[in-house]
Amino acid sequence: MKICIFGNKTSTLELLLHLTKNKITIHSLVCVSENVASKNTISGFESNLISVAKKLKINVFAVSDYSLSKSDQLKIFSESKFDLGLSTGWQRIIPNNILKQFKYGIFGWHGSGFHLPNGRGRSPLNWSIRLGLQHVYHNCFKYASLADDGEIFDISKIIIKKNDYIYDVQIKALKHIKKSALKLIRSLNNGYPILLKQTMHPFIYFPKLDEESGHIQPELMKVEQAINIIRSCSAPFPGAFLIDQINQKKIRLWRATGQILKNQKKYPGEKRIKKHIIEIHMIDGLIRSTDFEIEGIKE
Repeated sequence: MKICIFGNKTSTLELLLHLTKNKITIHSLVCVSENVASKNTISGFESNLISVAKKLKINVFAVSDYSLSKSDQLKIFSESKFDLGLSTGWQRIIPNNILKQFKYGIFGWHGSGFHLPNGRGRSPLNWSIRLGLQHVYHNCFKYASLADDGEIFDISKIIIKKNDYIYDVQIKALKHIKKSALKLIRSLNNGYPILLKQTMHPFIYFPKLDEESGHIQPELMKVEQAINIIRSCSAPFPGAFLIDQINQKKIRLWRATGQILKNQKKYPGEKRIKKHIIEIHMIDGLIRSTDFEIEGIKE
């Protein structure tokens, strides 16, 4: 089977290594060039991906157009005649004219706290933590012309613990990616598997989260809301932050704990920095962090 992997992230490299370890031959890797990567925000970008792929004797197509809309890029796929595509760490919709070039199609993964079609859209794992949800339905599905619209091959329910940060949930999701990728390849070797169609009705769609989405506003937020935002924005993402209005400095919070106070005697927004600890009062209590930065100075 002639397999092509799409992606730019650490998860892409992990999938590539997992499949080759299990004696699955990967013919090609499609990723963006270093120039394109530098112009796009790719959280979790893997700088060693290309060099590792080449060492494994995998053909590398480092494309100059992240949207794969150029005619010379379509030529890559029409001439290669791939059987199967696997996509993880590719943050763009793959055009339909490329999807059609694959005998069995291109499959990828998408997970949120809701069953598809609900939970389509951007940053679904981050949103699941941000909303305080306790699980993720992680899907391996066949790509279609619309985002997250394809038929489903495999679903895994992933538990989100109260102390899980986004990296922890990503690791759990990666386990399913590896397992379901092998399952899909083996199923295709025995005949095309039965896929589950998504229901056709109105659905909840997640918008993109960006740098400003991590802004902690103590005067407007409760402890739980702030903690969930911090958990959802932590590494490998840019990190949650609050603004020191007096000094106009950005304080970035990577991890934090919260405490509800029945008799809140401080005004929301009041903070105290002592040695390596910062405390910020919210509407209903305070959050405390020992893992924070002030304008890039690690505390």
